[in-house]
Amino acid sequence: DPFYMLILMHHLGSKYIVWDKAASIQFLAPGRSTVYADIRLSPEEINEVKQLTENYAPITRQYSLNILDESGVRIAEVHKTVYIRRKKPKAVAA
Repeated sequence: DPFYMLILMHHLGSKYIVWDKAASIQFLAPGRSTVYADIRLSPEEINEVKQLTENYAPITRQYSLNILDESGVRIAEVHKTVYIRRKKPKAVAA
């Protein structure tokens, strides 16, 4: 699911291109009940992304999360790669 991409798009705004580039999931146990994941990005992470893309060069970031069942048992591990680039300003027509 594109949760990290959507969080980044929300915080960075329309001046950035954000894509889900890759994902992998390792299932550790069967999910037999409702599952949960805590997906957050710190303000420091958002600021670091802004600093790293200041020169309009693309970057990729790796994020990981655990999926837990109702009992708190880890049933899966997800790894996401997200592509981020600041958009170059459009040239003004003369």
